[in-house]
Amino acid sequence: KIVIIASHGGRKPRGVADRARGSAQQPYAVSKAAAIQYTHFLAMELGAYNINVNAVCPGRLWTPMWEAIAINHKELDPVFADMTPHEIFIEQIKATMPLGRPQTPEDIGKTVAFLASDDSSEITGQAINVNGGAIFS
Repeated sequence: KIVIIASHGGRKPRGVADRARGSAQQPYAVSKAAAIQYTHFLAMELGAYNINVNAVCPGRLWTPMWEAIAINHKELDPVFADMTPHEIFIEQIKATMPLGRPQTPEDIGKTVAFLASDDSSEITGQAINVNGGAIFS
């Protein structure tokens, strides 16, 4: 079994620009979209050898990348002036995810463990969203 870690960012482009650093999220999203396509190609190629290949597409976990995005929002939008970066992160999640909570490493790990187990023997070529409903398949 092969489990690739992609991102829900590879499923749907977003206009999240990090203007404070003069860069944007496009390279990240494109690399994650490539990981999803690679999953599909590998599943097609390796199925004949009884090898399952799937991807996990995490949503938002509190990471340095999301902290930088929150800091950027704080600098650009006065609405966030009195909030910490983590508070900004949580508010954005509440506004954009039906379940209203960030994902955790444990959420991702449980999905990976399932895909690596015999219980997923008939699942291959899939990119599984673990994102609180932020983006649907």
